[in-house]
Amino acid sequence: MERFCILLRNSLGKKKEKGLIKSTTSKVDVLPGTLLILMYVDNSHHSQHSYNQYVLETIDQDNVEVRCSVDDFKEISRDAYDLLITIPTCNERITIYLHESWLKDGLELNVGDYVEVYDKASAKDLIGVLRFKGNVEGIKGIHFGVELIYDRGRGTSDGVFRKQRFFQCRPESAIFVGLHRIRKHMGTPPKPPPSPTPGGAQFSSNVLGLQIGDRIVWMSDLGPEYGSVKWIGLLPDSRSDDDITVGVEFDNPVGSGTGKYRDQRLFTSKQNHASLVPILGLLKEKDFLSMQQEGAEADFNMADYADDRGKSKSEILEEQERLLLANKKSQSRKVAGSCELSERTAQIEPPPPPHQPAGSSKGVNPLYEYTRPEKEYIPELGNMLITDDDLLPHGSQGPVLSSSSRAKNLPEMQPDPDLTVGSLVEVMSQKPLYGLIKWIGNLPDQKEPKKLIAGLEMEEEINAGTDGTFGLHRLFTCPPRKGFFVPLYKCRKDKRFTDDKLMHIHSDRSINFGSTETPDLEGTVSPPDSLWDVSIICGKGKGIQGHHNSCYMDATLLAMFYFTTVFDSILYRPKNAQDILEYSEVQQVLKEGIVNPLRKHHYVRADKMMKLRKLLDKVGKIPGMMSEEKDPEEFLNLLLNEITKADPFLKICTETNNQDVQHTFFYQLIMEKDERLVLPTTQQLFELSFLQMGIKLQEVPSCLIIQMPRFGKEYKMYKRILPSLELDITDVLENVPRECIICGDLAMFECKECYHVHGDSLSTIAFCEGCKRTSHQHKLRVNHKCRQIHVPQWYLEKYHAKRAQGQAMAIPREKMELFCVICIQTSHYVSFVKTGKGKDAKWIFFDSMADRMGEQSGYNIPEVKECSEIPRWLSDEYYKDIMKSPDDKNLPEHMRRLICDAYICMYQSLDVMKFN
Repeated sequence: MERFCILLRNSLGKKKEKGLIKSTTSKVDVLPGTLLILMYVDNSHHSQHSYNQYVLETIDQDNVEVRCSVDDFKEISRDAYDLLITIPTCNERITIYLHESWLKDGLELNVGDYVEVYDKASAKDLIGVLRFKGNVEGIKGIHFGVELIYDRGRGTSDGVFRKQRFFQCRPESAIFVGLHRIRKHMGTPPKPPPSPTPGGAQFSSNVLGLQIGDRIVWMSDLGPEYGSVKWIGLLPDSRSDDDITVGVEFDNPVGSGTGKYRDQRLFTSKQNHASLVPILGLLKEKDFLSMQQEGAEADFNMADYADDRGKSKSEILEEQERLLLANKKSQSRKVAGSCELSERTAQIEPPPPPHQPAGSSKGVNPLYEYTRPEKEYIPELGNMLITDDDLLPHGSQGPVLSSSSRAKNLPEMQPDPDLTVGSLVEVMSQKPLYGLIKWIGNLPDQKEPKKLIAGLEMEEEINAGTDGTFGLHRLFTCPPRKGFFVPLYKCRKDKRFTDDKLMHIHSDRSINFGSTETPDLEGTVSPPDSLWDVSIICGKGKGIQGHHNSCYMDATLLAMFYFTTVFDSILYRPKNAQDILEYSEVQQVLKEGIVNPLRKHHYVRADKMMKLRKLLDKVGKIPGMMSEEKDPEEFLNLLLNEITKADPFLKICTETNNQDVQHTFFYQLIMEKDERLVLPTTQQLFELSFLQMGIKLQEVPSCLIIQMPRFGKEYKMYKRILPSLELDITDVLENVPRECIICGDLAMFECKECYHVHGDSLSTIAFCEGCKRTSHQHKLRVNHKCRQIHVPQWYLEKYHAKRAQGQAMAIPREKMELFCVICIQTSHYVSFVKTGKGKDAKWIFFDSMADRMGEQSGYNIPEVKECSEIPRWLSDEYYKDIMKSPDDKNLPEHMRRLICDAYICMYQSLDVMKFN
């Protein structure tokens, strides 16, 4: 039976692999709060000590053995272990363990209890009710699923966690946490949340006293519209219990559906007679008719009418008028389902007069239109909120702009005078349509009164699109099916950018990033699991969108965070006194605005990157961050060294003085060119640089960022460089066991001057004492200066003990895995990125500016492509095939960019990452 323990004091451990002790830095620090399994009690040294040594192995850090006294750890139950294992840091874990009531509460919490959940974004405790407590497939330990009561919108799901449903609640009202973020609520029990029901919560009573079947009146711009109440309740994404919505079946076809909301059936009605309306936008039919009748009588008695709230009839009329006015204003900003509108609703064509015969042109209820599921939309032209006569379909030949009889009775709409060629606009449509004005004028043969027409290049292809032609006339040029002609007054400024202060940094009209928004995403989002089907992340509009020379940052950030957590410490480190003022803001923008959306939705729009660039520019360390070309190493140095001050990945020491240590984030390959290397690998160049510089790595880094021996596009030391899929760093590590090149025994010396004698590798310069003496008796080597290799004493004892028993002891190698190659070609950076860990993980190619929509006033389109051939291209077997193609133009495009344009290679140690 396993005996679980928690470490109370800092201890030293030894790393094991396949049953053999292995060391990378002689010893491994094991922190208080580490969870362990008790293996056995070692009393072999009892005569020397007054206590037994307990031998334990870590659970968090695989295969690390710890020897300690009985006072250094405490045994815990399996239930306590299941709660503590979900806590990510040792510090938080030991804190909760020592806080006995916290751990006790966690053990005793049951579904239905009221709890407080710590929200990192607001640094506040949110009150909720515990809906789930248990195991989650694929994750160790016990997790808690909480439905938030007062803070809907701060959650992360509707009860789904890691693609599994554990309970049902409103969207963004559920949150799943470990014990470190949850406590039992000790105050007065809060108001219970409403029970979730499919399609939203329904209500039996409301402020107007409406019930299912009641007759109501909705005041349209052209008069009252009558209907029957078919449903009352809260929509699934309502933010407040006050957002009561009424499902109405209108007598006339002034609706736009049959009672469905986002694929859920709320009620049933005739086609195009259903609408969802805020309750404050309605009147009871009997009240409305009564007001009409009494308003026509001069001698009606106002005191005869009062509602159950004690208000007079005049007060009711005044209040209802105010509510109707407020509702009309609110409709220009808000729709059911939290859809945001703007002033365009004021221009929406009103519904027909009451009791209009069926079959006539229908009006539109904006509340329902903006929440209809996309698959219910009819083709784009049928969704336009303009009269049928105003539509300018593909291939129109003659006069098409006559006004309908209904439009003649409406005030003439005037176009926005600020709209010009180059303006980014939204066409007033039930499904938002965005485009760029490429032409303004009157069409050939256009009837009087002539209206100004806008020729638009749309963001996306549409059914009625052209290539910029109208009939037989070419008025502008654009890609096929993207040209669209519409009356200018039907266009308004693109609301996505008019209120964003960040977009005002440029005075021209060139800021446009496309229609796909990427809202900030709070919480912790892990990288996607290893993707067998990479098609879900591939295609145009994937990755990070580039803008104004941002490719150096786009390619680097995607490589750093998309599929690996090796850099995640900079996303979560709390601010300290030494940090810059903008530290927390930079961290939040990076995490919630870029990394989380990238990992979850596989896309980050350029405005989020511009926000980060603006903050980096504000720091002022590197001028021109908003628009100028930069190099990835400049950005890395600014982000990792100047702003986040993350722990350095590399600790480099000189061979002559082990105390002379340099802490850095990346290593630039500096060396004299070796003309014998025709197609060098990063392995060869890495070893050659360390050899010539006379330096060593003091320990195994979690990440190794290597800059190739080149300077941007100006200079390349080698025409081609082959990135090594694995980087063996054993021979550049200080105080690490190595094998003798001649006999294979434990090496005790290395001779730099013997490089090239046995091959071009640092593994060929290590000798045991006997082989070093024999090989250096030759007259050509007698003057070689050999340097002693400092092998840890514990390893020497273990090695000689095995030899005395006639057993061999394998000497392990330290290897790191390639996970990214950033390339540069003519000042443009792209990246090749591995989508997971291990040899079977697939690769992708990313270009943040692969395509473009529009010209000077357009925007870039990023693209991700699968590159399944990379492991084969970089294999030893393919080396000769590459050598047979001396002309780079004969290589496949991606292979050419990979080996000819490699600029930075990033490697990670999967073993060391487990300790971070």
